[in-house]
Amino acid sequence: MTLAPTPARRGRAATLLVLTALLISTVGDEIALVALALRGADQSGLTSVVSAQMLAGLLPGILLGGPIGRIVDRHRADAVLGVTLALECLVAAAAAAVADGVVLLVATMLLLGALGAVAQTCVMALVPQLFPESGVQLRVNGVMESMRNAGYVVGPLAAGLLSAHGGTGLALAADAGTFAVALPAVPVISLWLARAAGPVSETAGADDDVAAENTATTAKTEGGLRTGLALLWAGAQRRTTLTTIVVTVAATSGINVLLPFFTEDVPGGRATYGLVLAVWSVGLVLGPFALRGRLARRPTATTAVLATTVIGLAYLVVGARPLVPLMLTACLFGGMANAVQNVALRTYVMSDCPPDVRGRVGAAYGATLQSSVAVGFALAGLVPADWARWGIVAGGAVGFAAGTVGWSRGRARSLTPMPDEDVPLIPGQVAAGGRS
Repeated sequence: MTLAPTPARRGRAATLLVLTALLISTVGDEIALVALALRGADQSGLTSVVSAQMLAGLLPGILLGGPIGRIVDRHRADAVLGVTLALECLVAAAAAAVADGVVLLVATMLLLGALGAVAQTCVMALVPQLFPESGVQLRVNGVMESMRNAGYVVGPLAAGLLSAHGGTGLALAADAGTFAVALPAVPVISLWLARAAGPVSETAGADDDVAAENTATTAKTEGGLRTGLALLWAGAQRRTTLTTIVVTVAATSGINVLLPFFTEDVPGGRATYGLVLAVWSVGLVLGPFALRGRLARRPTATTAVLATTVIGLAYLVVGARPLVPLMLTACLFGGMANAVQNVALRTYVMSDCPPDVRGRVGAAYGATLQSSVAVGFALAGLVPADWARWGIVAGGAVGFAAGTVGWSRGRARSLTPMPDEDVPLIPGQVAAGGRS
């Protein structure tokens, strides 16, 4: 007789499968980004074309947050994820064959950016379904973050090697293959979700069934991005946490634009620039493993805010003391804090969100962070190249100050008895609470 797998075994197997699919698809995302950028540079010879491609990949997550959230809430997230992976495979394959002109290259980035935003929203909705407990979510999100960041390291390397030996067409064909390989994970995830839901009782009253169906339909169809943003920012603690994150991300994301100019005056020049990015990426992979012991037991909102303080301090050190060993040490800890912030904030949002609105809240979460990144990029464009170092110092200082103020306010709130601040999320529902 074959024994059914225990919930613990199913959980471990589901984790491994989701992580493997995530790593493969993230590698695919990065291969597409690098390959299309290289093709755009070769075809046009203009930096403006590559810049337009980068913005085209970023904008759909901001502008289409409402429709994406409604799609994920209205339909099963696993089914939407399966369709999304299949479409990404088709778009990448088509790009390998026909995306040669500037318009087609930008359009391809728009399509892949939109599909990537849908996939990320699906993952945010699926993780709480597979792992309902907040503590387990934190561990799973930590490992997922490491796997995703490993994909950010492997993807560009693979794209560079493939493009060098077979052109960007080979790289894009390999990109399509990564999505095809990740696709079989979806029906297995669907099976586990069905088992976790259990059989539906046939003794329930018909009136109750109709009422429940009507309520669910209303919850899943009302509102879009505005609704998701309202839910995401509901409650004083969530507003404090998210404001801190948004300010820090806007202040520090522009540093990515300034770093190439800054490192021209640092020993090693371009080589140092590459080393800084590589060390930060290593920190991104290692960071989630720091979520152990006391740090794992802290409220996730507090952990996210503390991590923003470390990120700001790391950039402040990089700009203030441009000594290569010190810069690399700061980047290692900054990358680790960056990953911890991502994990803690994502868990905070997931664990504090009713099931029927996870899609809209997840889309609003992505749109909020991407908007902050876009603001940082725009502000960095106003800084003269000769002032790059002081722009980095200013961005790091703002991030450090925002994190310190946010942590102080959060600590003051935790020490002061506060009234219940739960607020209605949708008709007939109330938030699970403003604290992690």
